[in-house]
Amino acid sequence: MKKFLIKIVSIALPFLAIALIMEVLLRAIPNDYVLKKEFLNKGSNNIETLILGSSHSYYGLNPTFFSSNTFNAGYISQTLDYDYEILKKYQSKFKKLKTIILPISYFSFYEKLEATEEFWRIKNYIIYFDMDTAKSFINHTEILSLPVKTNLKRLIDYYILDKPSITSTKLGWGSNFTSENAKDLIKSGEPRARVNTYINKPNYKLVFNANTITINEIVAWCNNRNIRLLLLTTPAFETYCQNLDKEQLNVTIKKAETLDLKNKNCNYLNLLKDDRFDAKDFYDADHLSDIGAEKLSKLINEKVNNWQ
Repeated sequence: MKKFLIKIVSIALPFLAIALIMEVLLRAIPNDYVLKKEFLNKGSNNIETLILGSSHSYYGLNPTFFSSNTFNAGYISQTLDYDYEILKKYQSKFKKLKTIILPISYFSFYEKLEATEEFWRIKNYIIYFDMDTAKSFINHTEILSLPVKTNLKRLIDYYILDKPSITSTKLGWGSNFTSENAKDLIKSGEPRARVNTYINKPNYKLVFNANTITINEIVAWCNNRNIRLLLLTTPAFETYCQNLDKEQLNVTIKKAETLDLKNKNCNYLNLLKDDRFDAKDFYDADHLSDIGAEKLSKLINEKVNNWQ
């Protein structure tokens, strides 16, 4: 029995060593989460306008075009609960914060990160943002959160092919959705709408109720600190809008409008079908390109500046 155990250990050790080396190398790759955490660690006390939310704000709102000190803390698939975690984590450092911009997208009240195809991103908030948001050991590691093939590609891309691993600007805006690389707006409309439709999926009501609690907590957090909260539905191309479930969309808009009506510090702006945005402004059917982001950012900056 002793010889058998020694043999098992001798076989397992090389694999464990390889796994440990991979974990260390993966964590050493620069990433957008570290960039955002480091900025917030050092610069939270100077932020006047904070952008939160998912890819709609990450790609759609560029702090460069804001006249106040602005930072984009949004990211791909970032759900309301993680927006709130960011607020709580840095609440003692937001000395000059006056306005928070929070996107209310078609899916905002129906989506939880752990229940999406992007669930693997949870490990990024734990490892790189120092958030204790999951108990599973898997979520605390790089190598177990993604398939081996994916992690090998990441290592090759960074260490061998020297491909950039950062897509954020220094102020947190997602800079890689350029108009030159825009997707087919006709073909991307239906698939983008389908992946964001949750109302007929199991347990959607539980998620909706949980997100309702979270948005109310965010509103209260802002109320208690006399911080203005701008809820924003970003523009989308017509092929996306045409394929949205009417019930899910109407409930979302109604909820945002109700928050606006019931809270003096809260304002809702629905630009989903705004005719000031045309094809050249979009990267795909529900995300703005760099051109569209400049247009939206200037528009929202004016809104923030004129908010009485």
